Amino acid sequence: MSDELNSTPLAEPAEVATPAPRVAPTRSPRKKRSAAAPVDAVATAEPPPAETPDAAAAKPKPRRAPRKPKGKLAESTPDAVMADLFAAPESPTGADHAGSLVEAEAPIVPAMQTVADAVPMVAFAPLAAGEGPDEAPAEPDDGVSDSQSEALADGEAPAAPRRKRKRRRGKGGAERESSGEQIEMPGLADALAEEPATAPAAETLSEDLAPVEDEAPAAAPEPLPPLTVVSLGLELPPVLSAVALDTLHGARVILGTADALDRLAGLGLEAPQQLCAADSTHMDVRATGHAGSVLVVVGDAAGDGPAPELLADLGPAHVRVLPGVGRVQAACATLGLSAEVVTVVDLRRSPLAALRGRLRAHCLFALPLADAAGPLAVARLVLDSGFADARIWVCESAGGRVRSRAWFAHELVELREAFDTHAVLILATGPSAGLFAELPGLPDTALGDEAGAALPLAVRTLALAWLQPAAWESGWAISDGEACLALEWARAVPSARVRAVGIEPTLLGVSMARAGVGENLSATPSASPLRCREWPAPDAVFIRGGVGLSDWLAAAWARLAPGGRLVATAEDDQARAELLAFAAQLPATAWQELAVSRGETVAGRLRFAPSAPVRLALWRKPALS
Repeated sequence: MSDELNSTPLAEPAEVATPAPRVAPTRSPRKKRSAAAPVDAVATAEPPPAETPDAAAAKPKPRRAPRKPKGKLAESTPDAVMADLFAAPESPTGADHAGSLVEAEAPIVPAMQTVADAVPMVAFAPLAAGEGPDEAPAEPDDGVSDSQSEALADGEAPAAPRRKRKRRRGKGGAERESSGEQIEMPGLADALAEEPATAPAAETLSEDLAPVEDEAPAAAPEPLPPLTVVSLGLELPPVLSAVALDTLHGARVILGTADALDRLAGLGLEAPQQLCAADSTHMDVRATGHAGSVLVVVGDAAGDGPAPELLADLGPAHVRVLPGVGRVQAACATLGLSAEVVTVVDLRRSPLAALRGRLRAHCLFALPLADAAGPLAVARLVLDSGFADARIWVCESAGGRVRSRAWFAHELVELREAFDTHAVLILATGPSAGLFAELPGLPDTALGDEAGAALPLAVRTLALAWLQPAAWESGWAISDGEACLALEWARAVPSARVRAVGIEPTLLGVSMARAGVGENLSATPSASPLRCREWPAPDAVFIRGGVGLSDWLAAAWARLAPGGRLVATAEDDQARAELLAFAAQLPATAWQELAVSRGETVAGRLRFAPSAPVRLALWRKPALS
């Protein structure tokens, strides 16, 4: 390239004032800015002034570039004058030729006008002859070299080859860009003023560049409400709250028994209704789907309906219960009783034996029934339990009103009258014959034939005090041939689940009826310690010392739940030795030995017959932290 420039004859300064504009080579897609720089320089050039006779003879005074080079270049050439690349080149045609060039490149002006405010324009020198797009440097030059600037200022072509330098951005340019300062570009305003036809294109481009607002996302469908159990009460027609009415009108489907759905006839509901039986509510709800469904119940949903079972099955997050006045509340209100002083035993969900285990002297019980023969069966059980003076009220609801009638237990047994299937009994037991004690300590008459082989009463009482059985806990009472402590345990805590190990079920059934124990006690015949792995983990275990005491201690401790209690007794020397051996491996929490003497009258004289001492040990399993 340098040889080509040196071989070209130089023209006189008077004849050639400014070289003609060069046409940029064909642009390559990979080098956009290098190819477009000469065209942008010509398109934005300022039209030259009118020629005068002295203009050809005089040298044109060059203008300074809009941006001075920084760094080492500025230090090496402090007096260098940069050529004005934005000035329109002089030609024989004058201003007409410059105007034609501007008109030819008019489509580029709107883009320059739009982007000039945001991005400072950088002028690039045109490519020399023989330098194609592929030979251009990767980074554009920031202008002409120092030697070319002097040659252009004098109107002469450069005599030496042009040096390619990488573009370096000075600190001043970076500061301008970051602060948003506009760089003054001479001649650009005049060129734009002469082209009014380009304004619509600029407006179109600005409209295209305007940010498009995102459309609002489509609203997601609201989730269906959970299963709602609505209590209809006992009135006819039902008196419902505003929340219950809104729930029924917005239901997806309404489920209920025939009696419950008939009570909704006057409400004008449009939701579809589905009939379901009282004993198949869970299956019907699962088949229909609980989301958005409504279950209607006559009376109170919690006391008279399946709301407790649905809450345990589906969880509180999927079941909502709207309360109402139930049968038990209405019966207590009719008799002037408070529901807080009444013990509810629901015979619709439990057998009659559950009432036998809960009977106490001078207590009030509320018994919802599901059988028309229920009042007669309850009266017979109360008489057999020794409550001859018990009084029973039968409360029936008819037409939204509650009617109550009272009898003694022996009177009610003799009646042959049909009662309402959904009647509620209020039972006042009165004084007891002595079989149904309030506190632990069954008498020998309640134990029957097992009284002679039973543990002393003091030992049973101390063992229960150490076990501290709770109402929700389950436990084992391991003894061979007798179940005195199991009967005491099941009697003291009617809701606890107790397993009597080592006694026949038939014998235990007779003892349960005699001692007034309900159905919370079950029997398991003689079993080995290995079989206890099949049973649920207990919360408390009692072991009466006998054959295989050491094996039972190890098996029970392994199966005991965290936080559980283990109490064991030893009545002979072999059992005491095994108890001490186990305590050597696992220290006990408490020890006690009782020596009880029983008083007897023989030939009119009082004598105390001492019994064998009984040793007791207590272990507590650490609870989970």
